[in-house]
Amino acid sequence: MSFRPPELPDIVLDPPRGPVLVVAPHPDDEMMGPGGTLILHARAGDPISIVVVCDGSLGDPDGQFPREGYTDRRERETREVAQRFLATDDVHFFRFADGITEEDVDKVYPNLPPDPDDKRRALVHGLSTHLRGHVQRVRRRVGYYPWAGEFHAAHWGCGMAMENLMTNEPALFEETDVLGYEVWSTLVPDTLVDVTSTFETKLEAIRCYETQTHYVDYSRVVGGLNLYRGMLIPGPELNHAEAFKGKYRGGRRG
Repeated sequence: MSFRPPELPDIVLDPPRGPVLVVAPHPDDEMMGPGGTLILHARAGDPISIVVVCDGSLGDPDGQFPREGYTDRRERETREVAQRFLATDDVHFFRFADGITEEDVDKVYPNLPPDPDDKRRALVHGLSTHLRGHVQRVRRRVGYYPWAGEFHAAHWGCGMAMENLMTNEPALFEETDVLGYEVWSTLVPDTLVDVTSTFETKLEAIRCYETQTHYVDYSRVVGGLNLYRGMLIPGPELNHAEAFKGKYRGGRRG
């Protein structure tokens, strides 16, 4: 047992310059989680590549939108946000079945063993294989992924897949700072990025995901989280921040 309090996180004003990869479980998570930080990258001219793992088909539980073309609509929302706010059209969709858990992982990987733990293991290794090819291709300076403590099963699966890849193939990440972001469950941060300057733009981008904000005003939810995180940014004003597991090896610190 340690009798020392946790170290304060690094306060970062600008992330390191260079190409960026972000892994999003669903179409919208790239903005809900690290969106303010990604906008900082975009404003600095850093090229951004986005990988969206699940097809988002479960995002309309009450049938408020036409079923036909629904997943296409969610992809279109993501592409439009990426182009408008992140200056990129480098968006890749794996189109895995939404809600990837042991109950429906057979939709993605057939002929799995019946044991739920074995299915989850297969899910993580399968996602790692898919992500490996993309990571190897893009070789980015900075990478963002959902941290592995997320309560949402699809977020957890993507986070575990990335951590599995980082553990088993560290050479892929020798030149990449990889940070885990939060959406559905909060983390104990190693890094806080001051996104006060991009916060309103992030909220504007979130409101563009009409299929999702029809159900929940995510701009208020995410805004509250970012305001809470901003309490650790020194200064008399109200600040906003995004929290990450992992640290940058560069960037401008506060």
